[in-house]
Amino acid sequence: MQLQEADPKCGIDSSLSSNAYSSLRQEPNGLRRDISYLENVKESTVMQLSGEQMIKASLHSHQLLRVNDEDLKSVGHDQVVDMGDGAGRWEGEVFHNEPFGWGALYDRENRLVYEGFRIGDANVCYGTRFFPATQKVEYKGGWCDGKRWGRGVQYDRNGNVVYDGEWVSDVHLEKQVMIANDHPLLHNHIEELVISSHLCNGEEWAVLDLSLMTGLKTLLVGDDCFNNTSVVTLVGMAALQSVCIGKKCFDARDDVHSYWDRCFYLMDCPCVREIAFGDHSFWYYDVCEIVKNPLLEVIEFGKAHDDYGVFSHSSLTLKSVAVMQL
Repeated sequence: MQLQEADPKCGIDSSLSSNAYSSLRQEPNGLRRDISYLENVKESTVMQLSGEQMIKASLHSHQLLRVNDEDLKSVGHDQVVDMGDGAGRWEGEVFHNEPFGWGALYDRENRLVYEGFRIGDANVCYGTRFFPATQKVEYKGGWCDGKRWGRGVQYDRNGNVVYDGEWVSDVHLEKQVMIANDHPLLHNHIEELVISSHLCNGEEWAVLDLSLMTGLKTLLVGDDCFNNTSVVTLVGMAALQSVCIGKKCFDARDDVHSYWDRCFYLMDCPCVREIAFGDHSFWYYDVCEIVKNPLLEVIEFGKAHDDYGVFSHSSLTLKSVAVMQL
């Protein structure tokens, strides 16, 4: 059966800022934002959210605009703090005898090592780190909890650009990510996610919800993955185009008491064109809903053997929006 479907405008929601960088942490109820760094080019501000801390700063005025609910009127200016233990000194804004805002950090040999925003012992928001011996710039750009985040430029000791781009948690932002171990660095700018075989089988993967990966285009899953996962949610993912699941995935056969209430949802993904399920995957799932994906052309189900197939226990729901031709 072939359906003629509405032709939507593919693309990422414009409300999703390309200047927002979030690391993602997997929990039993799905992915959650761990640390976020947001750049507002129009306002020339940056903001970082980590744990219970929220910091907002102005790049134009070099002023902290907010640090949780602290009264910033109490911050001292043009002060000097001895960092102790031979760590040098801080010259700039100070609160409770600690760095708290814009300033400069010098080592014990009076060499400039950092200029920018700093709270306590961590570089935050934005700043420049220097090679102490040459006083040349090592890195200039975004910071969050002492790690490089957002947009920034890295230089070598001769002043040559090593990397000019985006950072997450002190590493170069990669839009093609392969999960090859149980401690992947996940973030909201991933466009192609590849999971190696025999991974993501821990209890923390009880729910797989990738909606926070707003730019994800391709999902490739190897064999024997996600076998403790009972709910898969691919909903409202504006950029998603292709999903390929390997063999014997999402197949928690050992958990005989929870064969049911296992659900797969692929819904409201305007650009998805194909999805493939490998042999013996989702065998114990009792719900499979593929709804409102107007460009979906291919749904491929793997082979079944001895009544052990793909979605063998499921009710299958396929819905779309047909186009009337006059």
